[in-house]
Amino acid sequence: MKNLKKLAKSELKKINGGNAPLCESGTRACRYKAENGYPAYWSCVAIEYPC
Repeated sequence: MKNLKKLAKSELKKINGGNAPLCESGTRACRYKAENGYPAYWSCVAIEYPC
């Protein structure tokens, strides 16, 4: 592949993935892993709270 831009670590951390929902202002998308037979899912949480 040609002409690829190398991304900095800070830029990579901002990438949520293609299936992330669009969240309202003041919230961000958090992905929760699959556990106890439940599939992985996305949820919008307030920016103040960790994922």
